[in-house]
Amino acid sequence: MKGMRSPSGNGGAAKRVFVISPHPDDESRRVVFLTSGEKGGHGRSAEETIRIREAEARVAAQVPGVEDVDFWREPDGAFRATGALAAHLGDLLRQWRPQVLYVPHEREMHPDHRAARRLVRRALRGLSRAHSPAAMEFEVWTPLQRIDRIVNVPSHIQVKMAAIRAYKSQCEVRRFDEALMGLNRYRGEMHSWPGGDYAEVFTIWRKT
Repeated sequence: MKGMRSPSGNGGAAKRVFVISPHPDDESRRVVFLTSGEKGGHGRSAEETIRIREAEARVAAQVPGVEDVDFWREPDGAFRATGALAAHLGDLLRQWRPQVLYVPHEREMHPDHRAARRLVRRALRGLSRAHSPAAMEFEVWTPLQRIDRIVNVPSHIQVKMAAIRAYKSQCEVRRFDEALMGLNRYRGEMHSWPGGDYAEVFTIWRKT
């Protein structure tokens, strides 16, 4: 699986970035989608929801320049961090050798998000130091309480909004775009002063 080359955030060289996303619309970078979000169809069948959400994910991926997306189609709402999946993820990380990996943080309220974090933990335990990327945890449903890194994103906020709005089936039901902009605005105002108007926050991975 491939990722995107992303700016380093400190003005340095571009980095290879690998994102573990529990569902389509949990990301806006680059990406293994563990499930296709079939339970988030709001009245549609699972088959139709998979088709719609995967198509939306591909459109959203084009906005920030994602090179490739991969859908594992594990069960939505019942994702499990099995040994087989951890081994598969470990193989992908060895092959592509990203410098940075992003995953939802361990206290997310959604069980699939917490399971994604457990999957990464199992996969990283099987990697040598040479193949282990720097890992960062991000917030989706549940705001982070421990903040290790703050990144100003005012120059990227419109790209982020465009990527999220590509998930039309979801934004028609809940205004995820407005929620994200509000969260990034809050982080910018409260945690990045006197930085930019918008910011993202992360927890640096601590292997357990």
